[in-house]
Amino acid sequence: MTAEEFRQHIIPYSRKLYPMIKRILRDEEESRDAVQELMLKLWSRRNDLGKCSNLQAYIIAVAKNHCLDALKKKHPSRISEREEYKIQNLRTEEKSLEVKEEYQQIHRIIAALPEKYGEVIRMRDINGFSFEEIKEMTGYEIPHIRVLLSRARMKVKSELLKVYDYEKGTEKQPVKQIL
Repeated sequence: MTAEEFRQHIIPYSRKLYPMIKRILRDEEESRDAVQELMLKLWSRRNDLGKCSNLQAYIIAVAKNHCLDALKKKHPSRISEREEYKIQNLRTEEKSLEVKEEYQQIHRIIAALPEKYGEVIRMRDINGFSFEEIKEMTGYEIPHIRVLLSRARMKVKSELLKVYDYEKGTEKQPVKQIL
């Protein structure tokens, strides 16, 4: 694809993509930067764009994935600060170590979940996104998101019960407090 073809066929998408990117990123300046980065990414892939059967769908998918990557870079620090605050404000050191270990256990279990389940539970329960926001970011319908979230929570709960039933006999109280 030549530079002129790129200007004619690809650049006009930037005006169409901006509202979607702004809805996902929720920041005007970040959205403008994301559109520019997206255009650079598409420019670097310009030779492959001619092979796409549905160029518009491809560009939208690349834009959505670019935004999700930007959110992943942006949100982990917020999550770790929140967890750190909770852990630091506990009354006893022993309790703090227990809670820290439980959070680490939960994160290990979530990391082992199938991709769809892990993605949805992280977005909803860890990052605090609404169902509408998750729908925009993933493309899943809200009923499907609810099903995925429910199944993910059940898997996390069952894995936690396995760990804590084994470690602490039949005492299930810590698991119920976490979930």
